[in-house]
Amino acid sequence: MNLPRLCCLLLLLLSEGTAAQSIALISDLNGRYGNTSYDSRVNDAIETVIRLQPELVISTGDMVAGQKQPSLDQDRLDRMWAGFNLAITDPLARAGIPFAITPGNHDGPGYPEFALERSRFEAQWASRTPEIEVLPGSEWPRRYAARLGGILLATFDGTRPGKLPEDEFLFVECMLHTYSGSAEVTLVFSHLPMWPLAQGREHEILDDPALLELFHANGVDVYISGHHHVFFAGLDPAGMVHLSVGALGLSKRMKNPAPWLDDPGSH
Repeated sequence: MNLPRLCCLLLLLLSEGTAAQSIALISDLNGRYGNTSYDSRVNDAIETVIRLQPELVISTGDMVAGQKQPSLDQDRLDRMWAGFNLAITDPLARAGIPFAITPGNHDGPGYPEFALERSRFEAQWASRTPEIEVLPGSEWPRRYAARLGGILLATFDGTRPGKLPEDEFLFVECMLHTYSGSAEVTLVFSHLPMWPLAQGREHEILDDPALLELFHANGVDVYISGHHHVFFAGLDPAGMVHLSVGALGLSKRMKNPAPWLDDPGSH
């Protein structure tokens, strides 16, 4: 199995003399619109993750295949989530591996016309808080902060391109101001990347310089995203790592890389 292509394993050495902690990253597992089952390589990836026994698995969204008009009804959406639980959530739970998530545009979109899909996302995860320390002020499952040892994890609703809505920005600001100072490593993750990483999706990004500045000012070490369906890891001009997780599902692949990746400052 080509592990970097299907999923990522992030190893973090928190301080000298301590054991590295490992986090597996998966993203964009959805197949065709309305599918209730998953491609065999999703099963292969989950089996590999369980074999590796990381301390945590993070999904950066698009876990089921929604967001299309006319919208799916509640029964179909719930059957899609049941299929997801069968293939991913339940095997990880049986293996005792905590599973942290963030919404994507296909499973928990922030657009008003997909309010039902958003509500079924929340219903799916309401009773599935991961076995890590979710911190005060969190609003699981859409946005929250959590600790895994010395690692601070923070996520938000990054499902809509452009500038982050003010309430979302203020939430991220509050979580980072409150908790990042005591963290050895700070990881922030959501669905959309902050740079155009794939041809054809140049405008499907969090185009928000103020958010990037907030990350830099609060010592964020890594920003993790999905959506562009390509694997990419690189540094921005301030030295923060941007990590894009490739697609596990059957969605159309983007061309990789985009021609401007050598100069992220040109974005």
